[in-house]
Amino acid sequence: MAEAGATELAAAFDRAGGERLLAAERLSLWLPQLFGGRLVECDLGYRTASRFFVVVARLGGGKSEDEARFHFWCARSGGLASNLSTMKERERSVFEGHLAQCDVRTRGVPPHLLADAVARVVTAAGAPRDRRSPVGQRPSLAMDAGGKCFAGVHWDPATRRLFVPGAIAPPVGDDLDLSVRVPRVDHPFEAKARVIEVRPREAARSGAPAGFTLQVDAAATGLVGVLEKHAPRPDSGPTEQRTAPRYPVNAPVKVQPDGAPTARLEYGSDAELAADYVENLSQGGAYLRTQSPAAVGSRITLEMRLPGGVELRTPATVMSRGPRGMGVRFELDEEGQERLASVIARISARPRRALLVDDDALILEALGDALRSRGFEVLTARDGAAGLQLVAEELLTLDLLVTDVRMPQMDGETFVRTIRGAGGESELAIVVIAATLDPALEKRLDKAGADAVLDKALGPENLAAAADATLERRRQGSP
Repeated sequence: MAEAGATELAAAFDRAGGERLLAAERLSLWLPQLFGGRLVECDLGYRTASRFFVVVARLGGGKSEDEARFHFWCARSGGLASNLSTMKERERSVFEGHLAQCDVRTRGVPPHLLADAVARVVTAAGAPRDRRSPVGQRPSLAMDAGGKCFAGVHWDPATRRLFVPGAIAPPVGDDLDLSVRVPRVDHPFEAKARVIEVRPREAARSGAPAGFTLQVDAAATGLVGVLEKHAPRPDSGPTEQRTAPRYPVNAPVKVQPDGAPTARLEYGSDAELAADYVENLSQGGAYLRTQSPAAVGSRITLEMRLPGGVELRTPATVMSRGPRGMGVRFELDEEGQERLASVIARISARPRRALLVDDDALILEALGDALRSRGFEVLTARDGAAGLQLVAEELLTLDLLVTDVRMPQMDGETFVRTIRGAGGESELAIVVIAATLDPALEKRLDKAGADAVLDKALGPENLAAAADATLERRRQGSP
């Protein structure tokens, strides 16, 4: 229990395996930087059966902006933040019960021992022992100028101000490391930036989504040039706004046994969710395409499926209807708002993610390093079966898959055909690498759904560059 006047902030990660576990590790190691001398101690826990990871930061007093800062970086890491100090007793008891069920656990860790404690817990939770240690890394706002999720960003060259849409924001006055990745450029452009304005959800309106504004350091000439080229200006109009969304509702409005109309809204990709956030979600509503719109004023239940498998269910009121569907305003509870906000925060400014599958450890290391140098977060697997498991765990969070052809358990051709046959990863770019190429193999892989087939003899750096270019071609719809 916290002492009087203390603040306890918790970050919980569901399905914390693979990259999610490493993201939880990074957030835990950032805590001393986020809170400075106010961080007193931390509790850490991991439950193997459900892959549940939790870290509790105990602050001596704390400031009002600490919670906002913690929520922002927690959401960016894919976790769900809670303030235990303000929880109702019943809710806190449930949380304490989850922590008590962790079979890997350590409590009362002081800041100077945090790195060792985090390493022990995360390694016991299944992270590779030879992973690159994130100790000493600073929290960084990483963005990808080559992706559609960059559409909601606006840059004002006259004032060097960058607006970033997002349901959760860091507090005004915080200094950030800003990193922007540009297509076909080996290294990201970096700069210092300061948060100078925050537009909260309740202040969002049409054409002005929730988000925050950064003042970019004048010395960052390289990054300024990138933003002038890739980020639209505030007066250029909304890039992705629309009155009829591109995504379909999974099914028309249907009637449940209890008579309550239910609509299900399923976003197929990060880009769809980011674009709809700029138009609708930031204002607390959504547009549902359906042949059976309910009457204006009707109460319905809205089920939303977000990228990464996040499910939300909320009451909603029909505000408008037309021949193509209906507009609704939803009433998410506090936890639902946080889950939506965490997904938005993750995709609005995230590095690209790649899965590398090969049974050759040297290829995994060399090609993995080459992809990381181009700004990718890299997950690895030793065969197609393990790769399929990772694709399922990281559903709709991967941008690029690079796989070998000849592997044990499941070969690359079967692996690619299985992924494309499932139909859930329509925007995933797939690159196959092979030690020996022949026209028949390339034809089969193309038919299976590969976007490119590359010769391993190109070497790690050239393979990474070609895979990067393949991803950009797929994003732009080019052959």
